[in-house]
Amino acid sequence: MLKQMNQELQDQTKALADALEMKIDTATVLAEITLDNAVSAECAEGAYLNSRRAGSLMQIQIYLSQSISDDFSKLMELVEVANA
Repeated sequence: MLKQMNQELQDQTKALADALEMKIDTATVLAEITLDNAVSAECAEGAYLNSRRAGSLMQIQIYLSQSISDDFSKLMELVEVANA
């Protein structure tokens, strides 16, 4: 029974770590897009995202950052339980 619980905990930890890795990669790409857009705003041609789209992109970055923080906290809790 203890072995089964330990395996389930390991499976949960792995799944959460994988999801966290994907979210961090997504956040990185979104940050690159935001930076590219900000740099393009200085050019004569202007930004490729209008203010509505840039605002929406910023909102999703905030949401994603909070989700990453929540997942990281959950992952740390699982690690603590596994080490207890």
